[in-house]
Amino acid sequence: MKKKILIVLTSLALSFSILSPATAFVPKAKCKADGTKCSKKANTIALRSFVIVDQSHYVNEHNYRVLGKISAPEMAGKEYSAANKIAKYSRSAYGVCSELLLQMSNLYSARAATYDPADQPDVRANLNGQIIALEDQLHANCNQAKMRW
Repeated sequence: MKKKILIVLTSLALSFSILSPATAFVPKAKCKADGTKCSKKANTIALRSFVIVDQSHYVNEHNYRVLGKISAPEMAGKEYSAANKIAKYSRSAYGVCSELLLQMSNLYSARAATYDPADQPDVRANLNGQIIALEDQLHANCNQAKMRW
């Protein structure tokens, strides 16, 4: 009886090792500009990460403007930090999505400069309009999976 169990377990272990795909342990290739070497959801993941950063900006803006919990230099620092994160997301995305996220990072950096040293709400309002227009392009071009936002 013990021999039969040992033979069955050994055959199962060998069958799993033989039947596992050969590419399972090969690292994924880096993205090319056209997206041929990337997973289909790479842009969606980058877009989802951007949405989280963008939502936290609106919370921070509310705390800065309405509640007065954040100072202008601190808000500028948060915006520069968000711009750096978005630039990293653009490197993990590919194609048009990568370029749009890089533009968004530049707009975040420009908006950060409107907080400190001088508060410039009129310039920031113009940048917010550009950011909203770019968000529409991002959602149209980067969302590769059907998701509810």
